Amino acid sequence: MKNTVLLSTIILACILFSYSQAYSATADTDNRRDTVAEEIWALEEAYFANLYKANYEEVLAIVHSQFLGWPGAVPQPIDKEESARFMKQLVPKPTSCTFKIERAGIRLMGEVTLTQYIIHVNCSDTAGVAKTQSSRITHTWVKEGPRWKLLGGMSYDK
Repeated sequence: MKNTVLLSTIILACILFSYSQAYSATADTDNRRDTVAEEIWALEEAYFANLYKANYEEVLAIVHSQFLGWPGAVPQPIDKEESARFMKQLVPKPTSCTFKIERAGIRLMGEVTLTQYIIHVNCSDTAGVAKTQSSRITHTWVKEGPRWKLLGGMSYDK
């Protein structure tokens, strides 16, 4: 009888220990996912903030060398070099445009992350008339060493 109680106690302790370890690992994974998600959203913000400042070097610093994107305003997909030219035509000098990213979704899968959102850009024309342009954006990010890089994207102007 004494051995049965001892054995039952050991089994119960093992079950409780296993449960607490599993719960702890889930909580750590959730925290890491939240941290990575916020890191990616910060990169999305930095991409457009630097673009509208005409700081192309900072934008291109987070773009992967094998980038392939398809902005809504061009007839076919473009690579990183063509993207650099496109940016310089789109925003030839720093602007006072402001933007807001309306997050629609994010999927984290190890070394790959997919974001989808609507960006609302507010600019004034030469007469000072405010104009708002909204676009749907999908970006794919990949981990390259310690950093995330923008591998591809697509946009659709609403």
